[in-house]
Amino acid sequence: MRYLIMLEQTEAGFAVQVPDLAIVTYGDTIEAAKQAACEAIQSNLEAYREAGQAVPERQSIEQYLENPEFQELVFAYVEVPEPKERIAA
Repeated sequence: MRYLIMLEQTEAGFAVQVPDLAIVTYGDTIEAAKQAACEAIQSNLEAYREAGQAVPERQSIEQYLENPEFQELVFAYVEVPEPKERIAA
């Protein structure tokens, strides 16, 4: 699954947002920030699954590109594997 991320350089590295899942995390480098986003997305998706809740629908990138608050951010996508079904013990 592909998720949109938005990166912003900070004094400490790179802040990264996953707007469709309301996730904010960071990394020292762009690659570290992207990896942190992937890990946070996987944890988030697993939590939705365990709670029996539907994952929020992904929004169109245009919605974010048109938002003036996000004008200075770098947009990218990360690929996250589908969560695996757990086998009951």
